[in-house]
Amino acid sequence: MKKILALFLVLTLTLGFGVAMAEEQPLVGISCPYNPTGWVAAVSWSAETTADSLGMNYLMKIAESEAEQASDLDFFINEGCEIIVLFPFNDTLEAAAQRVMDAGITLVNFDRTLGGTTPDYYLAGDNYQIGVLGAQYIAEKLGGKGKIVITTIPSYGAIFEERVNGCRDGLKEFPEIEVLGEYAADNAAQETGLALMTDILTANPELDGVYSCDDELSTGMLKAIEEQGRLGEVKVMTGCGDGQAYFKLMDEYKDKIWLSTQTYAPYMMGDCIKLAYGLTQGETYDARVIIPPETLDYTNYADWMVRNGVTEDAPF
Repeated sequence: MKKILALFLVLTLTLGFGVAMAEEQPLVGISCPYNPTGWVAAVSWSAETTADSLGMNYLMKIAESEAEQASDLDFFINEGCEIIVLFPFNDTLEAAAQRVMDAGITLVNFDRTLGGTTPDYYLAGDNYQIGVLGAQYIAEKLGGKGKIVITTIPSYGAIFEERVNGCRDGLKEFPEIEVLGEYAADNAAQETGLALMTDILTANPELDGVYSCDDELSTGMLKAIEEQGRLGEVKVMTGCGDGQAYFKLMDEYKDKIWLSTQTYAPYMMGDCIKLAYGLTQGETYDARVIIPPETLDYTNYADWMVRNGVTEDAPF
């Protein structure tokens, strides 16, 4: 009985010491939007698992609207956070983000931009280059000529505009590729992609390729292409986001359509958390960190997963 009691006391003291150590560290606030897609869910998962692995003293909130996220930032200010890591809905969080900075709190911003507010640190992928690489992939698979459409998601803010601008500029090198039109989706949900592509196919009886800014949107659009019996005619489609479900489609449809993604992994959020942790330890970093993209298709995605430590049990 005495041995059991002693063991209990040791465990209690050890756990208590760990909690105390975390609480002695500067408090970090982590704000993410609600996860309407697997990519966004993986961002939140990456933030939480990385923070836990580092033993950070943190508060994390998931917001279901832009207004709620703005309120969460005010909550972090009032709680005395010294650093806030923000994955914003979009640039409408500009005013709330500015309140964070006006309060003297270090702001680490991930992925989406904040309008006129410049955070202390910004980490993202290279959205413009994603568009350029997508255009090059389409041109390569079409032999430099054909008819395509461009799809995007305006509500996701400036980063998607950057991707489309990169695509447009990349296509300037291929004058025989004709852009039949640009089409906007409300979000990246697969059902949205299905409806959007059904309309696109109806409006364009001849179509060789699709530039898409998002893997999940592409997944829905692929279903529409298949349902309309136009696989093979539509020869190539891009994506972005590195979803494992989309990787599997690359294998499944490799004899019918070239599917690619330009890398923009949700697990980059872990780099933001590591940066915030490093700041609490007195480390210094560049104010702007941009991670270059790669093009993946069925020929090389498996190697990319190995190189980046993405296992099959990852949430996206």
